[in-house]
Amino acid sequence: MARALPLAEARKIVCDAVGTSLPAEQVPLADALGRRLAEDLRAAEDWPTTDRSAMDGFAVAAGPGGLAPGTRLRVVGRSLAGHPFDGEVGAGEAVAIMTGGVLPKGADAVVPVEDTDGYDRPEVTLHAAVTAGRNVRPAGSEVRAGELLVARGTRVRAAEIGVLAVLGRTRVSVVRRPKVAILATGDEVVDVGTVPLPHQVRNSNAHALAAQVREAGGEPIDLGIAGDREAELRAALQRGLDDADVLLTIGGVSKGTHDLVHGTLAALGVEARFHGIALKPGKPTFFGVHGAGGRTGYVFGLPGNPASCFTVFDLLVRPLLCALQGGADEAPLHAVVGGERGRRNEREQAIPARLAARDGKLVAVLDAVRPSGDPFALVRGDGYALIPAGADPAGLVHVSFVPYASGAIR
Repeated sequence: MARALPLAEARKIVCDAVGTSLPAEQVPLADALGRRLAEDLRAAEDWPTTDRSAMDGFAVAAGPGGLAPGTRLRVVGRSLAGHPFDGEVGAGEAVAIMTGGVLPKGADAVVPVEDTDGYDRPEVTLHAAVTAGRNVRPAGSEVRAGELLVARGTRVRAAEIGVLAVLGRTRVSVVRRPKVAILATGDEVVDVGTVPLPHQVRNSNAHALAAQVREAGGEPIDLGIAGDREAELRAALQRGLDDADVLLTIGGVSKGTHDLVHGTLAALGVEARFHGIALKPGKPTFFGVHGAGGRTGYVFGLPGNPASCFTVFDLLVRPLLCALQGGADEAPLHAVVGGERGRRNEREQAIPARLAARDGKLVAVLDAVRPSGDPFALVRGDGYALIPAGADPAGLVHVSFVPYASGAIR
């Protein structure tokens, strides 16, 4: 096995391997949630399109000198959010107006209703001074025509759905979801519904990976389980290379005599970019690129141990899926270290940790270091605290933190 690469170097190789994002497609607005935009969203017009009231109250013509407390004004109409006043406000007049209502012609300020003697009177008395411009949302004060609202590559959240709706977009241009084939390998792996014999394990990794792929915006393709027979493995790997943008294999990438995956991938034309990373867990990870028929495919050989498989996906596969969808690689968070500290290791360590907010600071509460075959350690975390190679965890004050795709502050 070649030199084990530091995680940062491996991550750069992975992201640099993506030349361009996947093609765009049009989807209905309701289906855009979680997708990556394939275009910049710009305002077609100023917003608000007219001067509007920022308060419930009375629209008035304050003029250069403003209006003093005790001023009495004749109420000449109402301007509701859906029913604007179509007349003009002159000196000594007022129009009752609701928040969001269009400011009538001639008005230049709004007096809050609490600074008057109320609605439903033919005249209103001001109890506070008002100057021109008060409580008015001027046309174009929030957005100017042509202004960039949401950049291409942004993942659409509920907030972006609202902006798209404001812009009147019933269909949205988004990047096609990456198709990600998942293949478990090994004679010891059985279906989840099977009661395993002592020498067997359930295919839990494939289900976890499929969920991670969906969280990262991809479309998982289940290739099932390939046993330790070269012809069977070769056929399954070829299906993955033919049908998907990214192929993930589980197990069979270390130095064992039955670890056939990387050799078979090489025979199928996959060019290895690295094989081995200086990370605990995840050392035997493989990454390669496959070009055929004018398209490029990406291949990860992931370790079979559950914690290793899950961790390497978040730290290396997820950035590639982000790049394929036009997104930028996300920098880790920085947090104060808390909880268990573990022991020094020659490799960088990715330790499951909960992210908490305490005393105005982000705290990464580390779990105890557990074996890479322990599938239960992951549920105790929101992401990974990255412990530098050779560092003594007991002496760390701050740590880089990479959240799960669904991670949240507890």
